[in-house]
Amino acid sequence: MKISFVEKVINDKTGSYRIWVKDLSKTLIELGHTVEIVQDISDIDSKVVIFGKSSRDLLLAYNKPIDTKVAAINFPCNFYDKKVDFMIVGSHEERVSMSNYEHVFVHPLIERKFLHIQKKCHNSLSKLPLTGDLDKIVLCYHGNYPHLFKFAPHLKLAIEDLSQLINVELNIITGPTGFKWESETGKPDNIKINYYEYDDSTFSKILLSSDIGLVPNVSDLKYVFNGIENNTSVDCGLYDTDYFLRFKNKTNSGRAYVFYQHGIPVIHDLSPSNFEFMARSGHFICAHDRNSWLRELKKLLCHAYRQEVSDDNGKAFEHYYNPSIFAKSLVEFIKLI
Repeated sequence: MKISFVEKVINDKTGSYRIWVKDLSKTLIELGHTVEIVQDISDIDSKVVIFGKSSRDLLLAYNKPIDTKVAAINFPCNFYDKKVDFMIVGSHEERVSMSNYEHVFVHPLIERKFLHIQKKCHNSLSKLPLTGDLDKIVLCYHGNYPHLFKFAPHLKLAIEDLSQLINVELNIITGPTGFKWESETGKPDNIKINYYEYDDSTFSKILLSSDIGLVPNVSDLKYVFNGIENNTSVDCGLYDTDYFLRFKNKTNSGRAYVFYQHGIPVIHDLSPSNFEFMARSGHFICAHDRNSWLRELKKLLCHAYRQEVSDDNGKAFEHYYNPSIFAKSLVEFIKLI
């Protein structure tokens, strides 16, 4: 099969390009297919054309031949163009949001460059009576800075609680933002925080210096809309103890995958896509409120448990999230359309 990827902005720092265009192209070529990446629709030379996330204007200008199949990569869910035969997205949350399209293919955001990275070894050097583990625990967040606000209120408080039991450091890897992270928007108080700008040359080293990955994504609406829990009805099955969650329709587990690849156990929030992987690894390490975040953090103070989780996560990821699996499935998906 010959496939043309159309991407207006070629930027390795953009995950949608790096994973769904550059990496996917490499995998397809390894499987024996012919692939080209073009920036101009006049250069298209195939019967399967996939428009990258930054190329909506090129899609709108494209005059689709009758015998050509056209795809788009994770366009906004409220965008519709009848030229698009199928959409490529990164999670089932995203697939559901693309209800304008009959055909949607889920391709998780798997970083090829980390497939063979050396994984962290979780060992104990100096014992503490409380934990039987190291005298310091290093937590890590990586990703776009707006998700840092999802530390509030629960994860922020749980980290502060943990710091009463053991010395805690927090590594933050994000892009240049110019914003100031304040405690009222999630920043834990009295914690040593190490800030890093994302850089390919240092990213893995920072992750491997960490012990536990944090992937906050959902917002608790009880802390955004006061009194929302009072809208209850036993007859309708609505209780004041229900979860009140808000998350993007673009939610996916890509930030967690990178921790698995580096051998770092992850505490997941209640984002739906997280549960697919946890079911496959056999470790349901997830949290929402202050106490559940603290409970999972305390369990992962044990280096032996961290190593067990790391090993099981690694095996599950290598088995179920090999890029070749999804590239082969994509080709079969295209043939059936």
